[in-house]
Amino acid sequence: MKKKILLIDDDKDWINMIAMRLQHAGYEVDAAFDPVSGTAQAIALQPDLILLDVMMPAGGGRLLLKNIRDNIKTFTIPVIVVSGSLDREMEESIKEIGVSGYFPKPVDTGKLLEEIGKVLGHKE
Repeated sequence: MKKKILLIDDDKDWINMIAMRLQHAGYEVDAAFDPVSGTAQAIALQPDLILLDVMMPAGGGRLLLKNIRDNIKTFTIPVIVVSGSLDREMEESIKEIGVSGYFPKPVDTGKLLEEIGKVLGHKE
C-alpha cells in the first residue's frame, strides 16, 4: 500500500512540482492550498505525512500546525516543514510545536525525499 502524503502550501507551482517527484517516488499525494482546507484534509484523509509551508498569509501555516498537534485525530501525523523563511527564531518556534524536519526553500528534493523515507520508516 502506498504511503499517503498531504502537501499544504499556497504556492501551486511548488505543489505541482513536488507532487510529481513524490508520485514518481511511489507516494500517493493530496494537496491543499490554504490552512482551512489543509486542516480539513488532514483530519479526513489521515495521511502518513504532511509537508507544510508555515509561511502562508496571516500566520496560517503556524496556526494550522498548532491545530494539527492539538487535534486527537491528527496529533501523531509527522509534519515536515518546507518554507521560504530562513528565520532561525521561526525555525525554533515551529520545532517546539513538533515537527519531524525543516527544509528551507528552494528545497533539495533529493534530501527531502531521503528525509521523507526516514520519517516514514523506509529508505529511498
